[in-house]
Amino acid sequence: MELRRDGNPDVLHALFYRFYDDLYFYGSKLVKDNDLILDTIQDVFSILWEDRKSLSDVKNVKAYLFKTFRNKLVKTSQKNMSFFFPIDTRKIPEDESILSPEDIIIEKETRSEISKAISDVLKNLTDKQKEILYLRFKCSLSITEISQTLSIKKQSVSNLLNRAINKLRRKL
Repeated sequence: MELRRDGNPDVLHALFYRFYDDLYFYGSKLVKDNDLILDTIQDVFSILWEDRKSLSDVKNVKAYLFKTFRNKLVKTSQKNMSFFFPIDTRKIPEDESILSPEDIIIEKETRSEISKAISDVLKNLTDKQKEILYLRFKCSLSITEISQTLSIKKQSVSNLLNRAINKLRRKL
């Protein structure tokens, strides 16, 4: 889908619903103020609609939206950006017929240790590395799209991504 100047409200509507969740979750990694995130998403799409005549044609809509959203969110936020990764600690299915109580306890302890190790490793990454990991693996952005979103060179994105992955491998 391409973002054009023709002002088709259906295209804007489709873009909003297609990228709303991704933008919201990305924003929740940058700031902790949900109202600010929601307002910023609305603002981005309002600005797109209002300025549609003066926009140049956008080929990579996802990267454009992420970049516009990030810039507006950072600009409007007076707080320090704190990028974090909440660890998803899912419960282990406790099927007594398959696992003994000892196996369940060992499995829970192992998962707890792994979660702690991942959390510790993530704390040692820079905010930029965390953000790039999030954009690459959670939002499925390409290196080029991440580069456009963060306004840095593609080679820098690749370097930061490789360093982060190597750190994760070494520590885990």
